[in-house]
Amino acid sequence: MKKHFGYLFLLGLITFAPTKLLYAKEELTVIQTVSKNRKSFVVAKGIKDGVIKGQEIIFANDNVSIVCKASEVNRNFSLWVPVDATITVPFNKEDIVSSNSTVYGNVALELISDPSLTPTINYNEIYKKFRTLNNITIKASYNKGLTQSSSSVSDEKNSSRSGYNFAVDYNYRFMPEFEMSFGARIDNEVYRIEQPELDIPTNRIMGTIAATYHFINFTKDQNNFYLTLAAGLGRSETTVDGEKASGSVTLLPEARIGYMMPFTKSMALVFEGSVESLSTTETFSDGTEQSTNILNMKASIGLRF
Repeated sequence: MKKHFGYLFLLGLITFAPTKLLYAKEELTVIQTVSKNRKSFVVAKGIKDGVIKGQEIIFANDNVSIVCKASEVNRNFSLWVPVDATITVPFNKEDIVSSNSTVYGNVALELISDPSLTPTINYNEIYKKFRTLNNITIKASYNKGLTQSSSSVSDEKNSSRSGYNFAVDYNYRFMPEFEMSFGARIDNEVYRIEQPELDIPTNRIMGTIAATYHFINFTKDQNNFYLTLAAGLGRSETTVDGEKASGSVTLLPEARIGYMMPFTKSMALVFEGSVESLSTTETFSDGTEQSTNILNMKASIGLRF
């Protein structure tokens, strides 16, 4: 009798212990890929991480949490589908989500919805390429002249200046909020007079230096606004009615407001709007000197990597 009672007691411990000892294990997980019909997704956790086929886990972001079941599992990866077949996966490739390895029905959903139980995402660490490390920016810009004054070209009522430029910068990040940039840019502009009809093209090449403040303390995700002040020095060449004049150009200052959007851990899109002041002093072949002051506004798009 005692022997049978001992077996029953041991069986009770085996049956009851897992229920008592289960606890919510939460961690951050990166979505590797999402199916085209948004009914399944893959994460880089497999058998070596303790994942088994049929296991249920809650995946959650800031907006939603869903209970998913492991449909396929190998050593390093696992394929997950929502338990509710009517749900479409609300995550995207390379999203960082919270995973809760314990499901207690409705109780688990209440636990996962408590912000105090959701791990805090450290964007400075995840996107350190754009928060703490040095990187490179390439940009293309379109500019439109606001005002211009020139010592050898009279102001015209029907005139306009427009052009484009390309720039590359090396960004030295010495604090998460602050960086210094060193770069170069090439400009191509046309000052167009309609009456009489005349195009005055200008080409420039400049070295630039800039200081940027990133508003990362005022954002809740990986994106951020930033402000930049820049200056530059280089060479300018203008052609007036077939005659060429060349000389120096000074950029002082350029004020930019920008928005950076990382779409992977190593690449980000940047969008900028800026106003710049340019001063040139150029000399024609006959020794005539021409001084020009220009105020431009610019729209730029670029890539950081």
